[in-house]
Amino acid sequence: MKASSFNVKEKFRFLDNETSMIAYLDLSNMFYWQRVLKWNFRVEDIIYQLFSYPNIKEVKVYYGENNKNEEERRKSKALHKRIQKTGAILRSKEVKFIKKTIDEALLFKQSTITLFNNEVNKRIERLINEIKKTGLIYVEEPKCNFDVELSLDMIDDSEKISAVMLFSGDCDFMEPLERLKIKGKQIYIVGVRGMVSKELHNLKNKYIDFGKFYYGKKRYQSENPAKSRTA
Repeated sequence: MKASSFNVKEKFRFLDNETSMIAYLDLSNMFYWQRVLKWNFRVEDIIYQLFSYPNIKEVKVYYGENNKNEEERRKSKALHKRIQKTGAILRSKEVKFIKKTIDEALLFKQSTITLFNNEVNKRIERLINEIKKTGLIYVEEPKCNFDVELSLDMIDDSEKISAVMLFSGDCDFMEPLERLKIKGKQIYIVGVRGMVSKELHNLKNKYIDFGKFYYGKKRYQSENPAKSRTA
């Protein structure tokens, strides 16, 4: 779906008041939104919608490259190619996998465990033992956040924009956004209910509900958004 296919919704016409914007897509964060919305959107549809606004000069997407095995590598590269084909700027780096032992510390911080009573702790211990009986001793947890890269990009871009559109609910972006707001930039936070931090809500000029903002196709039957496009 190309940018020309979209007609800007009237309720978001306030975005037309900006002279120059850049949209920053924290894609890992956005893929979690699908669980809340029960959608299966394609990221390129979102990008094309953003480019339908003439004052959105750039769309920057942040997403890791998974090289854990050949299948994951193939899917990852296919998604990256699709993103780049839209004209968006892709920021990527290799996903790291952190080996973590199956124990109480995997589920809860030590400070949290101390808040539970003995009965709850016994139940947690039984759960851990049941998991270990399956032969699962450890997991490899993927790690690839772009907090630093995205924050630096927003600061570096500040002289050429009047506003930022941040597609993320992560409170780690509070400080760079505060600096941009001091410089007179408008802050538009795009997210879904329950997945945007209080810090960003307090800081933003306007909150944009992604569920109402996005109007591309919401379901691609039997298709993972990370797979190559077939429809």
